[in-house]
Amino acid sequence: MTVLMSIRKFAGTGVLAVIFTGAMMSAAMAELRIDITRGTSEPMPIAITDFNGASSSEKKFGTNIAGVIADDLERSGLFQPLDKRSFIQTSQAMNSLPRFGDWRVINAQALVQGRAEMVSDGRLRVEFRLWDVFAEQQMVGLAYFTVPDNWRRIGHIIADSIYKRITGESGYFDTRIVYIAETGKQDRRVKRLAIMDQDGA
Repeated sequence: MTVLMSIRKFAGTGVLAVIFTGAMMSAAMAELRIDITRGTSEPMPIAITDFNGASSSEKKFGTNIAGVIADDLERSGLFQPLDKRSFIQTSQAMNSLPRFGDWRVINAQALVQGRAEMVSDGRLRVEFRLWDVFAEQQMVGLAYFTVPDNWRRIGHIIADSIYKRITGESGYFDTRIVYIAETGKQDRRVKRLAIMDQDGA
C-alpha cells in the first residue's frame, strides 16, 4: 500500500502534524452526513477508545488524551461519547482495521482510535484515525509530534480536527483565554495576567 504524507506545523504551538492519505484512505473522500429534519437533534454517538501505548507512561498519555477529546466533543452538545464499558473490540486489538460490525452493534456512528509513543528525540508522537462506522471508511488520519508537556493541547487539536471533519465548521477546543487573576489580602491585591484552556485547565 502506498502511503503519502503531508506535513504541517501549527504556528506557535510546537506541534508538528503528519497527514496520512493513500489507497486504504480513499476514506478521505468519505462523507459522514448529518441530516437535520427537526428543530432538535440528538448528539451523534461516537466511540473514542483509549489510545494505545507500549509503556505504562505512553498508555497514560493515551488515556488522558482520549479523555480530553471525549470531554471536548461532549461539551459541544453535538456528540455523545459512548461508555467504554460497552466496547466489544478493545483498543489493543485495533492495530489492524476496526471490526465495524462490533461498533454498529453499540450504535456508534463514528470511531476514534489512536496511539501515543515517545520517540528517540524525546518528543511525544500521537497518531489518531477517525472512522465512519457505517461506510467502513477512514475520514481523517493524522500524527502529531510535540513535547510531552503539550499532551493536553494535542487532545484539543485532535478534537478540533474531528469536529471540523464531521460538522464542516472550525473547532474551538484549542482556544486559550487570557484573564486577570487576583491574589493577596483585600487591601493589598496583586493582579497578574494568566492564561488557561477553554475547558478551564
